[in-house]
Amino acid sequence: MRTALCCAIAILGFGLGMGAQGMRVIMPAEIGISELKGKPFTATARTTLTQVLPDGTKKIRTVEDRIARDSKGRIYQEQHLPWTEDVDHPIYYVNIYDPVKGRRIHIDPQDHNVITRPIVRPTNYDPTDYRTLKATRAGESIKNEKLGTQEIAGVGVWGRRTTHTFPSGMFGNAERIVSVDECWYSERLGVDLLRRRSDPRFGQQVIELLNLVRREPDPALFEAPAGYSRQAPPTRH
Repeated sequence: MRTALCCAIAILGFGLGMGAQGMRVIMPAEIGISELKGKPFTATARTTLTQVLPDGTKKIRTVEDRIARDSKGRIYQEQHLPWTEDVDHPIYYVNIYDPVKGRRIHIDPQDHNVITRPIVRPTNYDPTDYRTLKATRAGESIKNEKLGTQEIAGVGVWGRRTTHTFPSGMFGNAERIVSVDECWYSERLGVDLLRRRSDPRFGQQVIELLNLVRREPDPALFEAPAGYSRQAPPTRH
């Protein structure tokens, strides 16, 4: 599955915005989960976002999301927004990818509503998709690197790094911008164990897979909560 983040952006219309003290923010990267059958697990994805604000203050925020996949290939992902200021009432969303019933479910626990849409085209997460990225504008460049293999928490993974360079002036930027995305993927588990992303516009993100338990998750995770209102998917014009 191409990360549930894409679904969240499409539904909610989130994009770039302005955070505290004028710092630009973006929806954080997520742990990638492939649609593998017979490989159930539950885990925690910990995201640490580090930003240097315009006044020079360094701000570090950490959030933890539950993620899971069952033996049928259904995927559950939470996404807390790490720039929300009220730690006692964080804003978060839930995205469920259900290839069994052919649907995606987006859950908003803040407003207690659910949006369900059909899976028109399966989009299984493929950690090699980075190879399809192409520079399309003058002065833009993309460099892909293989990082070899290692073990993380006793699990064998392979890594890749993508460096995306944007020339000055492309976004009104005085200097060129270099964005780096790195991930370490386990073929055996079908999931990223570690992801790092850095971009001078948005800060640095580190996403780690923790508390991995290889057993069947609670089936209730893959159903919309009782009592939530159902909303129709937004129409495209």
